Order: sequence, then structure tokens, then C-alpha cells
Amino acid sequence: MNSYTHSIGTFIGKGGTEIFFQNWSVDNPRGIFVIAHGVGEHSGRYNNIISELSNSNVSIYALDHRGHGRSGGKQGHVESFMDYVYDLKIFIDLIKEDINNNRLILMGHSMGGVIACKYALTFSEDIDGLILSSPGFVPAFRVPGWKTKLAGILSRYAPSFTMPTGLDTGGLSRDPAVVDEYENDRLVHGMVSARWYTEMTKTAGECLDRAMEIRMPLLVFHGDADRIVDYRGSEKFFNNASSIKKDLHILKGFYHETMNDTEKKAILQIVARWTDGITGRKKTSKVAKKTKSNKPIIKTAKKSVAKATNVSFRKGSPKKGAKNF
Repeated sequence: MNSYTHSIGTFIGKGGTEIFFQNWSVDNPRGIFVIAHGVGEHSGRYNNIISELSNSNVSIYALDHRGHGRSGGKQGHVESFMDYVYDLKIFIDLIKEDINNNRLILMGHSMGGVIACKYALTFSEDIDGLILSSPGFVPAFRVPGWKTKLAGILSRYAPSFTMPTGLDTGGLSRDPAVVDEYENDRLVHGMVSARWYTEMTKTAGECLDRAMEIRMPLLVFHGDADRIVDYRGSEKFFNNASSIKKDLHILKGFYHETMNDTEKKAILQIVARWTDGITGRKKTSKVAKKTKSNKPIIKTAKKSVAKATNVSFRKGSPKKGAKNF
């Protein structure tokens, strides 16, 4: 296993919101892997894929979306779904300053899958491969009409009004230890705002409607026993995507967090092999674009670690030597 140099820090996102990030870098990487997490969680829940990629010679970057984890912003609230996308754009532009002509893969899980899809539709020139893990295009449960109507009214007149997601935590994984860890994670929350709901629903529908505009290499995977997000939304998106290189894996019996499920090794290996196939060659034609606006403030702290799984969180602002996970 290659050694990672683990860094944490913050940068200034859209509208001045401070966004927490971390990365696991290797010397002379041949590729970059960026993670966009799901609703209510944070960037510290991806140990499994980080460990699996340790032999792929890629540097890994992840951020906590606004209103999540260690980032600023009202918990579970967003004024516009594009705020997530613009934060990610600033982050990727910062990454691109240091990656030369390495290929960049963007992976999004659940809500992060919708963010990653919207990013790919908006800034396709930035990424060389798109991975969608149980993307949140279609809920696996029926939302009562009155609740949708109420959310629309509140989104207009009281957009930051928050309510519990009602997430079925037992549907995350067949591994009880994963569920227990999630339920006791102090950085996990279960709240979303009325505006978040309408923006999430609108953007998920847009991604499905515009799937044919996706042309970069695409990997989609989803469990067919997912009780949170309907895997048929992933199938529809995949079938309509225009990518020449695209791969779909519907995993029998898997729950929502396939990379944390009891048989996770199979999908982790698929992701690693797919990543190797994309990052195995250098780019020659595309040049990374710089942001034209004021350059964001970025603060980092670094610590060398032998394995990504050996890191743990500390409270407070990022400091030199601070640990994560």
C-alpha cells in the first residue's frame, strides 16, 4: 500500500461560506479522485474506497458540502443547489493548480451523485470521468403529495425552515456496525430545509432529463435492495447517457451504501479497476481553466500517514498535525 500524505483545511466557497476539505496525496500521482458525499454525512466516511485506491497511485480529495460536517452554513440548508456546484468548482479549480495534466475523476454518492451530475453538465471540461454511487435521482419511497406541496410553499416563504429527513438508517447497509457508527457519528445530521427539498428534487429531475448530454466516461453502481433511492433511476440515467465508455453495476441484495455493505469488496475493486483505466494515460489536449473571480482563500494542515484508515477527527479549527476520520 502506498503512503498518503493527509491534509485538511478550509477554503472560501460561494458567498463567503467556509468549506472544510481534506486530501490524501501521493508523490507523482497519475490521477486525481474527488469525492462528493451524500446528504447529512461528511467527507470522513469514505475510508473503504480510499484504502482500495491506495495502490492506484491517485491523490484523493474530498470536501464537506455547506451545511454538512465541518463546513459553514445552516445545517441541511442551501439557497440554491448550484451553491453546492459552485463550491465544488472552486475546490476543483484549486486542485487543478497542482495536478499538471493528470486526469481527474469525480465521484458522487447519493445527493453527491446529483451534485456530481450537475457539475458534469455545467463544467464538463473539468473532469475526465464521472462515477455515480447510488445517485439520488428518484426516492425509493412515495412522498405524500401534501408534503411536497407544503415544501413548495415553505421553500418560497420560509426557505430555511428545517425538518428531519426521516432517513431509514437501517437501509444504509446490511452491516449493523456501519449503521451503528453512522447513528453515533457526531458529524452526521438528519435535517434538511424546505428549500433544500425543492432544489434537490428539481436538480435530480434535470439530471435525468439531460442525461444524454453526459459524454465523458461514466461508471454507475447501485444496490437493487436500496430502500432510500430507487436503483431504476440510475438505470434510466445510464441508458440515456451518451458516453462511449460507460459501465453499470446493479448489485443484487446491496443496500444504499454499497461501498459500506457486507460484500463491499466486489464494488470497491470495480471502482479501483475503472479508475486505473481512466487515469492510466495523461491528457494532451485540455488545459485546466483558472477562475476569473477573486482567488479563494485556502488554509491547509498536513500530516503524513501510512494508511488513510489510521486518521481520526479532532474538535476545533484545522491545525498543523490535526487528524481526520
